[in-house]
Amino acid sequence: MPGAVVDFYVPLLVVIAMNDAKKISIVIPAHNEEKYIEGCLSAITIASKNVHQTVEIIVVLNRCNDATEQIAKSYGAFTVIDESRCIAAVRNRGIAEATGDILVTCDADSRLHPQSLVLVVDALNKQDVIGGGMPIRYDRRSLGIAASELCLDFAVKLTGLSAGAFWSATDTFRAVSGFDENLLIVEDVDLARRLKAYGKSQNKRYICLNKAPLLTSARKFDHFGDWSFFRMATLDAPRIWRSLKRIDTDFADEYFHDFNDKNKLNGRRNR
Repeated sequence: MPGAVVDFYVPLLVVIAMNDAKKISIVIPAHNEEKYIEGCLSAITIASKNVHQTVEIIVVLNRCNDATEQIAKSYGAFTVIDESRCIAAVRNRGIAEATGDILVTCDADSRLHPQSLVLVVDALNKQDVIGGGMPIRYDRRSLGIAASELCLDFAVKLTGLSAGAFWSATDTFRAVSGFDENLLIVEDVDLARRLKAYGKSQNKRYICLNKAPLLTSARKFDHFGDWSFFRMATLDAPRIWRSLKRIDTDFADEYFHDFNDKNKLNGRRNR
């Protein structure tokens, strides 16, 4: 239900070691991602060759009017439609469709490290690990982008809440009710916080796979500027607060919901 944490049905199952896991589900939300999703899917294909588990790719098509669906299907991905203007709801739609024992979430403009799935399975084989994230690295370098990465890395060390691509047993995602659909932004940080708390209640750790950085496009730096992370954290703070409180959706629309649409339009104008 929109505006609520999804109440997933969680069956009572015997917990099995991840060595016995038969399938990994990877959920990718996608809104007009024809420019980037092929790189994402190609990286998953490479990473999947390093594990013995079957890898299921679920692409959640969100208000797409480009070639995203066709590209996804050409890689054998299962596609499902969700028209919500709420990324948490879009992600949850994919989680609801997942049939794997292990679940990984990855954005369409990101590329998994070739060893990422191996490291996910290895980590979940440890009895004291609940799940975690991956460090974010951008596909373009500059002083501003490097400074932004340092700030993100410091935040992860300070809070222990790594994000990037999330991973855990599928039942764990469902036990914490997935992403909070009350949130228009920072739904990823919120999920990390709840996964970490859930793990703590079971004496398990929430960790970051530092050896498997997630390569993410620098497209928002390209659009807003290489120092935009710091402007966002200061000058955009009032707009972020309004989106968090659902007073308006101005910030969420500009940075997330409609970002690809504006870039597509600008690209056409520049031709």
